[in-house]
Amino acid sequence: MNCIDAVEGTAKAMLGSFMEAATEYRLDASDYIRNVKAVIDGAVLFVADNPEVCATPDLIRTVLYEYAKTLWLDRLEETVVAGCEEDPPPDLEYQAYCYDYVYDHGNYPR
Repeated sequence: MNCIDAVEGTAKAMLGSFMEAATEYRLDASDYIRNVKAVIDGAVLFVADNPEVCATPDLIRTVLYEYAKTLWLDRLEETVVAGCEEDPPPDLEYQAYCYDYVYDHGNYPR
């Protein structure tokens, strides 16, 4: 395993732990997404400060962002589907938009 794999793996483990905690404690989605951003920004900052690890910190940002977003959308779908069979499935396209917006702006679109 090289250094960038270790950084990515550690960050993914942290993101997974945040997802579990957010689910268990029913954390507001905007709080969860802000925590995700802090983890991703921290990993990117570490990589940027240590160019011997990886020359492209934006690559790890993209990988971790997509990983965290997928975790969130998958959990959202599982939670809603498990809650009630009669409820309509979540609009994942809209939820993905909201995730992106909160990640970029810190709050929900108005």
